[in-house]
Amino acid sequence: MSTGDGVGSNLGQLIKQLDAIEFKTDRDLYNYAKILRAIGFELYMRVGMDADMISAILSQYKGKWYTFGLQSKIRGKLVGGHLKAGAAAAKVLGLSGVKMYASFVKHFIKPEQDAEAEARKGKGKSKPGFSIGDKPSDGAGKPGEGGRAA
Repeated sequence: MSTGDGVGSNLGQLIKQLDAIEFKTDRDLYNYAKILRAIGFELYMRVGMDADMISAILSQYKGKWYTFGLQSKIRGKLVGGHLKAGAAAAKVLGLSGVKMYASFVKHFIKPEQDAEAEARKGKGKSKPGFSIGDKPSDGAGKPGEGGRAA
């Protein structure tokens, strides 16, 4: 099983970083999603590997006469299966952070960008009616030019 020595793991640091985030800007949401994904990945890997280790250790158990051989392997897999389910939950936790930020982009950032682009598009558009500096259309212009601009 994993020891609490923190070798090769920064789970404690990630949790402290997650705890320190205050939601004031969209960048805070991005950082939250990124850290939550890292926590989920770390937990998924750690718990999944521990589940495999526990299953392997328990499958080799040679105890009383009624728990030996194939029965130990089956029981070891059943016990380790609970940790595998926990590892899957940690994976879902990490993915939920990514999905949260993607939803934020879809429902908040994208509409703002679309509205801004639409507003910019309307500024350069020529409006119907009187205009100065545009090429005349439909043969309009100085008499005798035949519809060409000056």
